[in-house]
Amino acid sequence: MVGGGTAGAVLAARLSETPGLAVTLLEAGPDDDAYIPEVFDPAQAPQLWEGKGPMALTPMATETGVIPMQQGRILGGCSAMNGLATLRGQPADYDAWRAAGLKGWGWADVESTFIAAETDFDFGPSAIHGGQGPLPVRRWKQEELSRAQRAYYEGMLEVGEPHVADINDPSQLPGIGVFPVTVGADKKRVTTSLAYLTNEVRARPNFSLRTNAEVAAIAFDRSRAIGVTLESGEEVEADEVVVSAGALWSPLLLLRAGIGPADHLAEHGIATRVDLPVGRTMSDHLGPGMLYRHDGPRGGTAGPAQVVLVGASNGKDVDYHAFPIAPAPGQDATLFMMAVFSMRSSHRGSVRLGETPESGPLVTAPPLPDDTTARLGHAFERLAAWERSAAARELGCAPVVPHDLAAPDAVATALERLTLSYGHMVGTCPMGPVLDADCRVREVEGLRVCDASVMPTIPSGNTYLGCVMVAERVGRKMAAGRA
Repeated sequence: MVGGGTAGAVLAARLSETPGLAVTLLEAGPDDDAYIPEVFDPAQAPQLWEGKGPMALTPMATETGVIPMQQGRILGGCSAMNGLATLRGQPADYDAWRAAGLKGWGWADVESTFIAAETDFDFGPSAIHGGQGPLPVRRWKQEELSRAQRAYYEGMLEVGEPHVADINDPSQLPGIGVFPVTVGADKKRVTTSLAYLTNEVRARPNFSLRTNAEVAAIAFDRSRAIGVTLESGEEVEADEVVVSAGALWSPLLLLRAGIGPADHLAEHGIATRVDLPVGRTMSDHLGPGMLYRHDGPRGGTAGPAQVVLVGASNGKDVDYHAFPIAPAPGQDATLFMMAVFSMRSSHRGSVRLGETPESGPLVTAPPLPDDTTARLGHAFERLAAWERSAAARELGCAPVVPHDLAAPDAVATALERLTLSYGHMVGTCPMGPVLDADCRVREVEGLRVCDASVMPTIPSGNTYLGCVMVAERVGRKMAAGRA
């Protein structure tokens, strides 16, 4: 297995439950004993985004400039540095996968996997929540929220948005609620490596973990993958190779192996093994982030993005929330950002080989749909109403750069100057055109992909838990075939 990130850690644990199946997990970064204190403290996640801890930074070109993309380069991957938002997306997202011909991936198929993965300490066990899964799920209490988060929540209720007790219950949406998060009883982050690659799992005789082992290439015998070659030159043999290197690096490994668009491979002098649209169908959640400041201390102990308005009265395809961010040097800790993300788009970006096949990926963001300004316009109207609420006035907040959210060009201006990536890159090796419904690479033997890159379309929610679900299901499919 290549990569012990969010999905890779889950898949390795599940595969090694089958005694006769030997599993070797190769992770490019260090083990999770290298986690720095900021990893465990959800309130310090913004410090991780500023570059603390093991992380890979990749630039992504957008229509208006270049924005950074963060990926965790450590066991547990992005689950060690994300915002901890443990969302499933909407049933329609997965029903669209099934309608596209991917049997076994509709909402009726995947909901039980989401439930089985969690122990929900607020609602489970119940009809829609689990009580025995490896991921501990909780929601921050009001007293744990930062002052900006509480003001956002109270102000949105004041302007008429409905309260949602459980934003993982589609029947309660749209409305404003608190993100479920994967934190333990001690309120510390629990990554997928901590939840799944336990001491018991590591002690299994059929499981081997190698960290600081970066894979350079996939090895082949004709049309069959037979192992990988590390950057050190060492060869690791395998009956089957599973690439779980993430939505940016998994396609890169396939492209290096000659699996991808023939025209792009020819540009780099790579012989085409299989002509597939690898890297040409990337999706991400994009939107503007507007910076505010407020009087007095930050307050609270919750993580950065814990109060979310899902869709409001404009459906379920827009998320917007307030979260504290790491202050610039010399500034106080009263900065927070209002981020508005478009959660559905048919437009696609790309991941391509860089200047040389050995260099990092060249990433281009998906262009924003033509109707983005209209769809985000409603969100800006609600934020303008929030700015006038008693809760916002009591907080004493003000935009760092003055703006008029009700102005006709407010959305277009914000998109031009303030567009961010939600860090939800998916779909670069999608089931359908590149993989079959069991995540096997088409026309190649002994090679699968299992991470966010396999998603044929992006779910309308944070993608972290979707990666867990994919790995759980692929693990079951593979184990069933070997048992």
